[in-house]
Amino acid sequence: MAKSPLARANKKLLKVTNPTANVTPISLMIPYKDPQDKKVRDFDISHLAHFRCDKDNEQIRSRLRYLRSLSKNAYNRFDNGNLSPTSMAAYYVVLTNYISFCDYKGVEPFSKEGYLAFVGNDGELRHQIKQYNPSKRLFEYADGDDIGITEYSASVKKTCLHCALNLCGIDFQSWSHLCKPFYQEKTPFKAYSRRDEQMIVSRLSELFFGLSSQLIVIKKEFQDSSFQYLDVPITINGKVETLSFSTSLNSKNKNGKGKTRTDSAFNLAMGAAYHLFCYFTSLNDSVIREVCHPLQVNISNRDKNLKTIKISGFKRRANKDVSSIVSNEMDDLEFDVEKRDGVAFIEALSELSKAYGNTDEILYMLDCNGKPNNRFDLAVLNRALTSTLNLVTSDRASNIEWFSEQFYSLWLNNESIELGTYINNFGRKVVKKTKKPISNSWKSAKLLKISYLIFSCFSDASLKGIVLPLSFSETKSDGNITVSFSRYDNDEKGSFTIPANYLKLVQDIEKWGESREYRSTQARYLLRTGTGSKPTQWEGLNPIGPTFLPSIGIFANEYFVNLSSSRFRKTTSHQEYRDGYLSHVKNILHSTLATLERHYTNGHPELNELILSQAIQVLERISKGDSLNDAKTHVREQHKIAMLAHDEWLQQKTKTNPNGISCNGQQDLISGKKTQRQTNKSMEMELPCSEFDMCYKCKSAKAVDESNSIYKLISYIDVLKEALDRYPNAKDEVQEKIAAFEYTLEGASSDVLEKAFKCFIRDGRHPRISMNHAVISINDGVI
Repeated sequence: MAKSPLARANKKLLKVTNPTANVTPISLMIPYKDPQDKKVRDFDISHLAHFRCDKDNEQIRSRLRYLRSLSKNAYNRFDNGNLSPTSMAAYYVVLTNYISFCDYKGVEPFSKEGYLAFVGNDGELRHQIKQYNPSKRLFEYADGDDIGITEYSASVKKTCLHCALNLCGIDFQSWSHLCKPFYQEKTPFKAYSRRDEQMIVSRLSELFFGLSSQLIVIKKEFQDSSFQYLDVPITINGKVETLSFSTSLNSKNKNGKGKTRTDSAFNLAMGAAYHLFCYFTSLNDSVIREVCHPLQVNISNRDKNLKTIKISGFKRRANKDVSSIVSNEMDDLEFDVEKRDGVAFIEALSELSKAYGNTDEILYMLDCNGKPNNRFDLAVLNRALTSTLNLVTSDRASNIEWFSEQFYSLWLNNESIELGTYINNFGRKVVKKTKKPISNSWKSAKLLKISYLIFSCFSDASLKGIVLPLSFSETKSDGNITVSFSRYDNDEKGSFTIPANYLKLVQDIEKWGESREYRSTQARYLLRTGTGSKPTQWEGLNPIGPTFLPSIGIFANEYFVNLSSSRFRKTTSHQEYRDGYLSHVKNILHSTLATLERHYTNGHPELNELILSQAIQVLERISKGDSLNDAKTHVREQHKIAMLAHDEWLQQKTKTNPNGISCNGQQDLISGKKTQRQTNKSMEMELPCSEFDMCYKCKSAKAVDESNSIYKLISYIDVLKEALDRYPNAKDEVQEKIAAFEYTLEGASSDVLEKAFKCFIRDGRHPRISMNHAVISINDGVI
């Protein structure tokens, strides 16, 4: 009997395949660019498919389709120019936080439940807003406290989450409508004060020009590294101090690998150049980072000595070119801060950039190998610049209580207080405040720094070279005490003033200084480095390193100033490059200028400064023979604005009646007897309507889209509602008025309405609205 072919097939050896060969590896990438990066890179987001976004945890396969959609849509929009890789990086951070939060909360992230747990009216973002206290400093929190976030930050997070979910293919619109909107007004950037601006620009300029000129000569003429240090004179409070900067780029991290040395001469010069670029051009951060060679110098035909540089860049988000013009044109004017040096700065920067790198970008840092780095880490550069140049804020005295606590913890308890923050599992920023025992050597070093910080809060004078003992005056009538000192090197005398309640603190610092070992033949420095046998003073302007203040919870603009392109732009927008006009026209316009200052010293200081700046420019044109209208037109065209700040303010300053309602003064009632014409006839005058109790029936009544007017109208409606209980006989009339005014209220925009309600909740009724307004408006013999 013949065997079946099937039987023969069963005897064949089957090939065993590796099951993993049938698994397609997940490739989930997005275009990514950190704000400090110079290049876009492909960033792996496959870990988002795992529980708590950790690849060590199990993979949740249901998330893969959303992440694939995210990857595909991100690259499509990036290729089309509709998505910035920097924005995508922000979306990724918020999405990661959101998914981790949902996993710890035990809800599905790509669902209505997860969305509402994070964004909803009782969600995580609302919790973080409640924790935020704008007047509370980090050192005032206890260990483990939530810091919270501003409502504007919550709004930004919500927007980033919406963009990320949209890329994932999630339809979240119906969920979003269930949530109250966040208040979206951002705290405006604060312009630098005149004192801070002059300090920052003068020291950065001296640093940049002092370093760049030497670095260019070394590269062109010597081609070697024999110059280990470069000396640069810096003017500090009227005195010239010489600072030394290392040219070495060699630096290693804890693992022994090479890293970028931020405090090298070249990198500090580039850091200073970035901020001077902001100052001279007022361009955005993203544009400045992308400015490339070559920069063209145009020579004016009418004046061969007049140079103008046109700087152009491209903003992907706006899809338009942006440009700035830097000129050395003086126009016979004196500038308080030398903005005419802008052309010289741009030329020096261009030459320095070409000499050390083969990259297209003007601004870059050199790594440990002397090659242009892929990152331009501004945060690290700023810490180095502010500490090296001692760019301190004028209100740093607010830190004294915290510095005092640090001092006594070290001196009396041998404990160091370390302060910082971390992000917990729910994405909340939490305070980490710990006390640790400290060795004697590190105790002395830290006490020196804390003592220096305390003294520097009382005085701008240099503390280097001050010797023991100090002398103290009696308490003066103003409650202050004068502390006098002398210096070792030149026996110079000096003094500073302290409030009487800080006398013990200063005397305790003096006691600590006296308790340190000294040999009788050596200088007894108040704040010394080195040993008792070889006492020395610190190198540079202060003993505070770039990383010390963050370790004790003091950040930018709390002791050292914060260097920011946005603050430079804000400062320049007020000055309009015209600080010099003040000194130029003050002689011929003295009385007019006094009038301007008298009338514009109240109100918003930054708006007043802008109004004054533009007004002076108009007056300067008038002094040259222009008419008022021609002068205004010239200033508008020069700054490419539609309206001068003061004219715009006058236009927006709409007057309102006691109810917060604006009208043209012409009574036009929907129903009821019109009495304005009869009143004017009997008075034989053309008077505007004054029957404010009838506004709710008048077609001329309009809501003003301005928060104070809406605040007034809300307050008026509130007193009418209170009057319902007091005057039941007028209930129908009052309810009619309330309904009419609430309808009028709807004419205000949502942001103005929200701002007005915030004022009402915070401050109560408008100070010009009282129950008397309701009493007067309820007429016709009811009362």
